[in-house]
Amino acid sequence: MTAEIELSSGAGQTAYVEREKIDPESFKAIRTLLQSQSGSDELAIKRIGLSFENLSVTAPSDLTTTVKTLPRAILNTFGPDQYRFLKSNVFRKFRKDTTHNGSRNLLTDFTGLVKPGEMLLVLGRPGSGCSTFLRAVANRSTLGVRGSLTYGSISAPQFEHYHQRETIYLPEEDRHIASLSVRQTIRFALRMSMPTRVQSKKVVEELTEVIAKLFGLGHALETPVGGAFSPGVSGGERKRVSIAEVLAAGSSIQCFDNSTRGLDSSTALDFVKALRVLTDVGQKTTLATLYQAGEGLYNHFDKVLLIDQGREVFFGSTSEARAYFEGLGYISAPGQTTAEFLVSTTDPTHRRFKPDSLARDIQSPDDLASAFTGSARFKSLVHEIQRYQRFAADEEKLLPGTTFNLTFPKQIWECLVREYQLATAQRRVYYVKWITTIVLCLSCGSVYWNITNTGQGAFTRGGILFFALIINGWLQFPELFDAHTNRSVLERQGHLHLYRPSAVAIARFLIDLPLIAFQHFIFMLTFYFLTRLQLDAGKFFIFFLTLFISTVNFSNLLRMFAYYVETLDDCFRYGGFSCTVLLLFAGFLIPAKDMRPYFGWLHWINPMYYAFENLFTNEFIDLTLDCSEGSLIPDAGNGISPASANHACTIPGAVPGSANVAGADYVSAYGFSQSHIWRNIGIMIGIALAYLFIGAVGSEIMNFTPQGCLPLILAHDSKRRKDKIGVLLDVEKIAPTTSSSDVSLRSEKRLVTKHAALTWKNLTVDIGDKQILKGITGYVRRGQLTALCGASGAGKTTLLSALSQTNFAGRLGGEVLFYGKPPGAEFKKITGFAQQMDLHDGTATVREALEFSALLRQPKHFSKEEKLAHVDTVLELLDLAHIADVLIGPVDGGLGVEQMKRVTIGVELAARPHILFADEPTSGLDSQGATHIIQYLRKLAHQGQAIIVTVHQPSALLFSQFNNLLALSSEGEQLYFGRVDTALTYFERNGATCPPGINPAEFILETVGAGIHARTSTKGTDWSAKWKASPESRSLTEEIESRKEATVSPNSDEIDLSEYNASTLYQTRLLTTRMIKSQWRNTPYVYSKIWVHTISAIFVGFTFFKVGTSPQDLQNRSFSVYFILFLCNAIVNVILARYFFASLYWQFREGPSRTYGWVAFVSASILAEFPAAILVTVIYFLLWYFPSGLPNSEAGYIFLFLLTYEVFQVLLGLFMMALSPDLGFAGNVLVFIVCTCNWFNGIIVPYDQIQVFWRYWLYYLNPFTYLLGGMVKAVISGVAVTCSANDLTHFSPPTGQTCGEYAGPWAASASAQLLNPNATDECSVCKWTNGDQYLDGFNLGNRGLLGSKWQYWGIFLVFTFTNLVLVYFFTWATKVKRWKLFYFF
Repeated sequence: MTAEIELSSGAGQTAYVEREKIDPESFKAIRTLLQSQSGSDELAIKRIGLSFENLSVTAPSDLTTTVKTLPRAILNTFGPDQYRFLKSNVFRKFRKDTTHNGSRNLLTDFTGLVKPGEMLLVLGRPGSGCSTFLRAVANRSTLGVRGSLTYGSISAPQFEHYHQRETIYLPEEDRHIASLSVRQTIRFALRMSMPTRVQSKKVVEELTEVIAKLFGLGHALETPVGGAFSPGVSGGERKRVSIAEVLAAGSSIQCFDNSTRGLDSSTALDFVKALRVLTDVGQKTTLATLYQAGEGLYNHFDKVLLIDQGREVFFGSTSEARAYFEGLGYISAPGQTTAEFLVSTTDPTHRRFKPDSLARDIQSPDDLASAFTGSARFKSLVHEIQRYQRFAADEEKLLPGTTFNLTFPKQIWECLVREYQLATAQRRVYYVKWITTIVLCLSCGSVYWNITNTGQGAFTRGGILFFALIINGWLQFPELFDAHTNRSVLERQGHLHLYRPSAVAIARFLIDLPLIAFQHFIFMLTFYFLTRLQLDAGKFFIFFLTLFISTVNFSNLLRMFAYYVETLDDCFRYGGFSCTVLLLFAGFLIPAKDMRPYFGWLHWINPMYYAFENLFTNEFIDLTLDCSEGSLIPDAGNGISPASANHACTIPGAVPGSANVAGADYVSAYGFSQSHIWRNIGIMIGIALAYLFIGAVGSEIMNFTPQGCLPLILAHDSKRRKDKIGVLLDVEKIAPTTSSSDVSLRSEKRLVTKHAALTWKNLTVDIGDKQILKGITGYVRRGQLTALCGASGAGKTTLLSALSQTNFAGRLGGEVLFYGKPPGAEFKKITGFAQQMDLHDGTATVREALEFSALLRQPKHFSKEEKLAHVDTVLELLDLAHIADVLIGPVDGGLGVEQMKRVTIGVELAARPHILFADEPTSGLDSQGATHIIQYLRKLAHQGQAIIVTVHQPSALLFSQFNNLLALSSEGEQLYFGRVDTALTYFERNGATCPPGINPAEFILETVGAGIHARTSTKGTDWSAKWKASPESRSLTEEIESRKEATVSPNSDEIDLSEYNASTLYQTRLLTTRMIKSQWRNTPYVYSKIWVHTISAIFVGFTFFKVGTSPQDLQNRSFSVYFILFLCNAIVNVILARYFFASLYWQFREGPSRTYGWVAFVSASILAEFPAAILVTVIYFLLWYFPSGLPNSEAGYIFLFLLTYEVFQVLLGLFMMALSPDLGFAGNVLVFIVCTCNWFNGIIVPYDQIQVFWRYWLYYLNPFTYLLGGMVKAVISGVAVTCSANDLTHFSPPTGQTCGEYAGPWAASASAQLLNPNATDECSVCKWTNGDQYLDGFNLGNRGLLGSKWQYWGIFLVFTFTNLVLVYFFTWATKVKRWKLFYFF
């Protein structure tokens, strides 16, 4: 049935009639959607046209730049980075002139008009400026925009200010919150875009079902959307989710950037049909770039814009475009669609023209643009724009005046609901956090069981309170992973005007409140009562409230950094620095009165200080501390009675002559006051809100999405190389510089000398309870190019994964034979799999990536020179030689899409594979780019390579390049296998005749029921039954059986039966070199470690500047050493992230291709960390040790211990990540390990006060016991104690006795210093003579844990080597053997 539309356009022109058939249900769904967006039963259509005259976009002129290495990053710290930040994020806001000095034009003098109800197709080669144009007209560009850009009759600046939500730009990349389901994603977009007056739960749910059905997503509504490394819907279905989300959001002007990428041709056509109806019924203004647009897609558009290297070379009706270029003299190649023909006119290597025509004199994009501006069509366009602008002035009143459909509080509520859904979807991470909390409370809390109210007990009780703050703060560190990962989604949905980004920031703050409250509830129930803190309801409440607010502060502080910095490493850099400041100046390690004035002010802006004061005051205010046990001077004995008034208590706040200290006096001695409790709570709430406000501002002003004009990054600064590349560069991305025919003429060397054959028969694949592939039969023959086609979600990638044994996770049935035998262990290393996802080390150059593959994967009988020579051949063949020294870069900011695809193929070809599998190598490319890629593959096939390729939208010309075709239905059933040139004959014989001029690939997919509604169609099943009963199917089975006998196995020279082609040692060497280069070029990782160590060392070194030898100074020495433990959490979290992403790269690409093994991966990951570990050790040591004034004689020992500790941290991080299934789990386990080690090392809780159950095993099994023991012993042992005035204890001797007579015997037995033995009124005592007495209290003296400081280092070294063993073991167990160590993961 055909749905005809009889609606007049905003310009008063004739109605458009739907070009293709669209089912009535889809038409009804679109109308229902539009009605809901208008907020009434009748369509309240907003007609907003788009016109532009002399529109130009400029960007900085640098086409290339040299990579910023580590030294440059360090130098930039002292000014350039700060200036650049202010210039791009602050000064830009106030600069009216948006052009750039020394700029280059990305777009030059564009003129055009798109009226309401019209669809504009934007065509151009990769890098021509299509994306830049769409961003500019959608008011999304941060580049310099000049010229006239009008929406209706409103200028662009005014429109952006008052009507932002009326323009939408959908980028090419799919960015979603991976753990949310399809239903939740679409429903959220609807709730954020529908007017409140028509929004109800029933309506939203109905519309969700309607949209899902419209885009063929009904079967996947409860499936997670997924992502690059997260399970979920297929890539094509994820693209449909992106489109559905945008259409649900609703706007008057819609810009779609290559939104059919990853969709098969039938599904793409269905999308354009829906877009056509949406545009006509809703009078939308629609612009789209569609690469590889077939004739059916092209005919749905009203107008077309053709761009050639930033110049407008045509703008007009789609029906006139072909005639215009034919009038210039250009000739269409046989089988070319109109879109392909138009794009080919901008390609000097492919365009054809009549000898005596105007086209002969057109040599450049400027010439082609001049021909258009001088044409009658252009003059008519200018007149049409003028007429429309006069008409549009009357329509201005119809425009809405709001940027968002929902009020800000309502946005916050909807975002809060989504945050709840996200927390529910990721509940396993919270389970781990809560279990970690309970275990920590039980283990660490039991240490404080039955703490006495003595002087030593008072110190330990303060440690309890400090521990409560630390553990709950550190448990927030894993939140940084999600906060940073989902930031791109926040930016994209903010640009869709679903909400203000600050609404998400506030919603995250609000969802944190109950989660943190519950975390503290279970914490308090176990920890508070287990440690036997004061059992008073009021004190319990104050403790809970203070702890809750302090943790909220810590969480908000970490999230605030995530909004302002670009990388995860930078997040942890600032998070680690903030942790240093918060803990150092909290008031426990250094009382506020003892803080140095140049740093002491920091405690006034430190929420942890106010929290600690509250907890300290709340706990001690009503206690009475007993001085009888070791805190009296002189102590009882030697004739001194405990009840005597002639002694003094060493507990702060004590009154001379009293054996007890009131809690209020103890609190006052530290400068704290009970009257500050509610004041402090108010201050902490204020600081938390300040963090929230700053973070919300950052979410609004910071944008890290690339704008498509990033320069290429060279590995080395070479003017000759830069000049060479600069000549060949396009304005946005690189287009091919030579045609494939050129390559074929000069590259006749055979790339593969021996070939393989692969057959599969009745192949099935089951994943879980679902059968994905059902009885697939076929083969890959040497010298042939085989196409694998099917609807989106048909199982094409699954089939490639099963055949290549790459990242295959299902159960394989049927028969797969390689050389007539089941594939052996060597099979993976002799096949190449160019995955759809372009996974590369972005810091490597193109040449380095290919050389790495060649050196490790080519057979052993090739010499190194031959392997590298082969790389040169591949670079030339794939036309990559001119960018061989360019860094590959990230997926969304490095090489262009086509270049990235060619690099992916090149990496596989560099290995000389026997069979090449390529998963959608043409996805995201235009017709010319897709033709280049397929012709490159065709060239390889001519040289004897066996190749199987999945393709989504092949043109007729592209389709003809293949030898064989394997077609799959949406249900994973086989529909055809055979020669491409006989496929149409097969379908015609079975009742489906292809009309003349129709693309055969599109016809086949349409015939077998592909498209959005493929899963609800029975066509696929019907054609599968026809195939099974066909003579072609029987002939295929017989041919495969006969090939079993005819296949000759290769000799041992051709295929080495070992698992890898390179030795483990050689693998480790090359991989270590690559990882060190990556650290050198990708600076945030090492720079963050340097930054955290530098800042921490400066704070610690100068806080304890020139520490003395008084009793307080001895404690300061131990705390100065103790503070290195706080580095562990910040540094190891950075290592976790680094190792996690490196392991994904190994697990998904280089491991399955047998480039290197797990031993090499682990070894290289460890070795690559050593240079940075040595560097940060030197930095921390120099900035901490000598400013602190610690003994020069122990400097070498301390440096060695520090270096060992840095290596220990590296191995601990790798061990945690090898043990854990994901980053969140690893982060929580890390907190557990670090907190446990911090509290059972005998420093905060002295050895004698650790409960017996823990004291005799966990204390000795704690590596930090030996780390701190050895270092504290080295800096304190043998130090002669000199008391300051504040350290002296004063008491009066009995009447008639001198101080020596009264306390002399006691002083001699206690090794105390009696400074005035002849005095008769006030005795002055220094309680220690040397540092060993201080160490005895921590089981570190000569009669303590170990005798020699070197024994401490030796045992810690054993722990370090134990970590090394555990890294290897758990990598093998979890990543190789796939052990499930945690059943719920």
